[in-house]
Amino acid sequence: MRFAIVLVPLACACASAPVREDSQLAELRGQLAAQSEQIAAQQRRIDELEVKVAAVASRAEPKTVVIQAPAQPAAAAAATKPAVPAKDPRPHLKTVKLSPRMPRHDFNPVERAPRIPSTIALRDPDEQALASLDDVPVDAFIRAEVEADHSFASAVRELNDGQLASAEADLLAFVQKYPRHNAADNALYLAGLIRQNRGDCESAVPLFDRVPREYPAGDSVAPALLEKGRCLRMQQHAEEARRTLSRLLAEHPQAVEVTTARQILQSLEESQSGRP
Repeated sequence: MRFAIVLVPLACACASAPVREDSQLAELRGQLAAQSEQIAAQQRRIDELEVKVAAVASRAEPKTVVIQAPAQPAAAAAATKPAVPAKDPRPHLKTVKLSPRMPRHDFNPVERAPRIPSTIALRDPDEQALASLDDVPVDAFIRAEVEADHSFASAVRELNDGQLASAEADLLAFVQKYPRHNAADNALYLAGLIRQNRGDCESAVPLFDRVPREYPAGDSVAPALLEKGRCLRMQQHAEEARRTLSRLLAEHPQAVEVTTARQILQSLEESQSGRP
């Protein structure tokens, strides 16, 4: 707070008062100057006090203090952390109340279908009906194939039973009747073997010749060439036998008859060179 003091010179003027002396006036002026200096010093003191009061007031204002708790170790924190319960893997079951069964109106027609009798009365076959089965028309090509198969099977059965004469006749008849059958080359080869076994190589060689000539893709070509070469050797036709066996080696190198053909060729070479 500031105090403004205005000093008004005291003058005692009175028309009737006596004139003061100069010494008194000088003394009053000295006192006035001293009081003015004293008032100025007090004013400066007041200003300093105001500054100090303001500083003390600013330091005395309350401040928010944050107190931090000391950090806990990780293990202690994990121990103090509340355990979270594990999730139950089982689904939550819910009770459902079923409504009473209502009568059906959408019937399946199959449920009302009549039952088929599962029992059948057995009886002996009718002879007349069985006889009529033979009259059923069958394709001519299929019938011929079946008859050819039966004919060839019958001839082979006779050959296995040792009936060589009848087997030879049936095999040759089979080739003549069914020349396009896939077993025709086998029939010629087997008929040639029968003649060779009988010692009739002269009539067996023509049958062996027919196999590669008439059925070059047949599976009896290699065996027929081997047996022809064997027959020619027995007939002392060494050069022709060598050509036949060499043809077998050249045209059918993977055939099982190749080993026997090489042995016969080696024997022919040895006999020609005079070695035992």
